[in-house]
Amino acid sequence: MKTRNFFLVSFFLMCLIPTLLSAQDISVHKFIGMKKSDVIKNYGNPAHQDNSNPDMMCMFYQTKTNRMIFVSNKDGVYQSEATVNYSSESSARKAVDELIQNSFTDGFAVDSISANDFQVHKTGVKADVQLTENKITKNFDVSVKAHKTED
Repeated sequence: MKTRNFFLVSFFLMCLIPTLLSAQDISVHKFIGMKKSDVIKNYGNPAHQDNSNPDMMCMFYQTKTNRMIFVSNKDGVYQSEATVNYSSESSARKAVDELIQNSFTDGFAVDSISANDFQVHKTGVKADVQLTENKITKNFDVSVKAHKTED
């Protein structure tokens, strides 16, 4: 009985830990131009898929604090969005700082529009990053909206 419980708990943790680790990853702009299968390898199976139009296949991921959408066609992902909710401004700023630092490492340039608004870009990809406060819930949202460009 103990062995069976151990295996069940181990299996549960193996499934849960990668989901928790990738749940806060808001760097969805790095998937622009990649295949749909690369997104699934990173985030797992989506909560919902709409494959009714081959030129606009959508994958939706959602947790309590995170929402992600990837739109692709046969050539790969051409649009992605992520919105993550944080309970404090410091944790939201930390997420934005990590996104910007990782973007530099991945060859993106970053332009700051304001203290809460940034543009991340490189050839073929442009993303807008915004940090906003929800005045009603007193939480902070970080949103990333990325799309493929022709330059």
